[in-house]
Amino acid sequence: MIAYDILICGIGGQGAISLGTVLKLAAIHERLEVVGAERRGGAQREGIVTSNVRYRKLEPGETPDERLTAVSGLIPSGGAHMMISMEPLEALRHGRWLNESSVVIANDFPLTPVSVRMGEREYPTLESLKERLGKITPHVHVFPIDELSRRHFKSLRQVNTIALGMASALGPLPVSDESILAVIREQFPDFETNREAFALGKHTALA
Repeated sequence: MIAYDILICGIGGQGAISLGTVLKLAAIHERLEVVGAERRGGAQREGIVTSNVRYRKLEPGETPDERLTAVSGLIPSGGAHMMISMEPLEALRHGRWLNESSVVIANDFPLTPVSVRMGEREYPTLESLKERLGKITPHVHVFPIDELSRRHFKSLRQVNTIALGMASALGPLPVSDESILAVIREQFPDFETNREAFALGKHTALA
């Protein structure tokens, strides 16, 4: 059985839940087994938001076995095949879900916590964050996702779609681009712009 678990993390309002919803609905399009869970509690107070997406897919000729299915929507520690972090420090904060083969996609734009803005703490440098994540897995990719959205679309509304394109490129995801784009068409306004954003994410990740 093919198993693929994705942890999406960020700060309230960045769209982590929406990203997870798209990836789950894409699985439903393809009739794959998918389960998940979200953490939403601090969304209105600059709090941490996470979305777990867990895919299970039978190999050709494989007999279904309930013991191999995902019985919990929560990814265990060290069990994430991919992490999509919409804020760089959140990637490190959720590092215990990673292992040596995990793929990390992180947005480089920091959203400083209240404690940093008050001068009580310092926000770590992007270089130190990458170095510490690199001790867990060598597959760490940090992209200027906010900047790409502003530069190409004069808006931050395409940040999530760009991130989805990057995830598709760096996967391998068990769901196709066609299924992801079908969900984007259903869920997001201005499909043509979002299709361009998805393609931009793929191109940037593979460049």
